[in-house]
Amino acid sequence: MNVLVTGGTGTLGREVVRAVNAAGHRAVTMSRTPAPDAAAAPRWATADIVSGEGLAAAVADVDVILHAASDPRGDPAADEEGTRRLAAAARAAGVGHLVYVSIVGIDRIPFPYYVRKLAAERALASSGQPYSILRATQFHPFIDFLFGKAANAMPLVMPLPAGYHVQSVGLEDVAGRLLRAIDDGPGGLLPDFGGPDRMTARAAARLWQEARRVRKPILPFPSLSATSRGFRAGHNTLPADTPPENRGRLSWSEWLARPAATRP
Repeated sequence: MNVLVTGGTGTLGREVVRAVNAAGHRAVTMSRTPAPDAAAAPRWATADIVSGEGLAAAVADVDVILHAASDPRGDPAADEEGTRRLAAAARAAGVGHLVYVSIVGIDRIPFPYYVRKLAAERALASSGQPYSILRATQFHPFIDFLFGKAANAMPLVMPLPAGYHVQSVGLEDVAGRLLRAIDDGPGGLLPDFGGPDRMTARAAARLWQEARRVRKPILPFPSLSATSRGFRAGHNTLPADTPPENRGRLSWSEWLARPAATRP
């Protein structure tokens, strides 16, 4: 099966490409940049979902598209408009299944990036293209990045928003769930997927501090925004009765214990 991975050079995209190939499919990495070398070229598609340049050629002869491309800090058109353009190209090319990677809680937390992701979901759902949408919780590397920024934000303390919850998930677990989605075929909005452990951000930060040998006291700070209320309510996490098949296996503690060379 030929599987096009948009955002194939990103943190999740690279893991998805590895998993797709390991499962016996043929992964094609799609990126805005050209292939890094001649060896990569046969499994590389240079295309831009925002401008549409190269998109028709990229989706030709593709069985499934795993859509992991996004731009949380750049062009807001990359999500809604880019997904709409990708879905139209996929439908025109007769692609049988487009799987979109989204985020748990985007329908209940009014964070601007989440609003754009929700609009992208709706664009795909109304496109006429057979699809699945998998909402996942935040990835372990992303939580690691956020705690690193917090630890460096102030000289004597590590500030964290009070009352937040997290349930981060391993990239390989998400990639494995996406492979199941390929096997199952188009399923619309799939059950949410997340890590094995729900905890407060403060508890997760303490584990992070121990692993990273950071000895700053954690300073909780209040926030009254609607976005903060959503994170305090745990809308970015899974319900307690979520079955095991919708939870990853790699815990936050296990991920932190890995050697640095094995972490994205």
